[in-house]
Amino acid sequence: MLSEEKLQAEIKRLRNPEILKLKQVGDYCTWLDRRRKLRKPGRVVGDTGLGKTSASIFYAFQNRSQKRPNSHPKIPVLYIELTGSSCSSSVLFDRIATSLKPKVISGSVNQQRKIVWNYLQQSQVEMLIIDEAHRLQFQTLDDIRDLEKNAGVLPILVGTSSRLDTLISKNEQVISRFACHFNFERLEGGNFNKAVRTWENDILKLPEPSNLDKDQQVITLLQEKTRGQIRLLDQILRDAAVYALESGKSKVDLGTLKEIEGDYYLVGA
Repeated sequence: MLSEEKLQAEIKRLRNPEILKLKQVGDYCTWLDRRRKLRKPGRVVGDTGLGKTSASIFYAFQNRSQKRPNSHPKIPVLYIELTGSSCSSSVLFDRIATSLKPKVISGSVNQQRKIVWNYLQQSQVEMLIIDEAHRLQFQTLDDIRDLEKNAGVLPILVGTSSRLDTLISKNEQVISRFACHFNFERLEGGNFNKAVRTWENDILKLPEPSNLDKDQQVITLLQEKTRGQIRLLDQILRDAAVYALESGKSKVDLGTLKEIEGDYYLVGA
């Protein structure tokens, strides 16, 4: 039984986000490396909750900014996430600019465009990963297409399969440039079991081994609840670990999972 102080420390640890380099994440990073080597853009697609965002952030962190004396920091890979329902060129430029320099840019769209191109060149950005790219307005695609030609920056579009593919299919020049894609797939079969084992060993790290991946009832329950989504698997296993510790247990078992799994329900599943 943990003391109250140690219990709260463990709960805090379990609530901290952590990126695990699963096989799919490793494959994605290799794909991005290849895009940079070939100097070719691409798109990253998959349903929501499959790890596209966390994997993109992980890659950007691996290639984070490098300080240079008497010069702007060099940023090999810049990651941005779009917000809002409709992202115009002006909104895109402002998002890029504020990621590079902590100040707002003003002026016409043409003026903003030139400022952003200059910022990108000063920071020697090689690759720009644009998450939630399906939020872009159709007219903004031309600015995405021109990033490489005018700023020497390789754009990578990240979004949900249906919405991103529908958006770029409306522009012939864009769809041909972004024909190369990486698809994030749902966890299934042996990969699901491996992911559960990885979460138990590298994130939960409870006093006793739970051996969740070896209990078919546990695996079946988790598969039904998550439908192969990494995000949901992460949430359920963390919540189960916290519940177990608060209940005085040193591991997660089927009974613990059944206590918390009712809180999760995928609409349409």
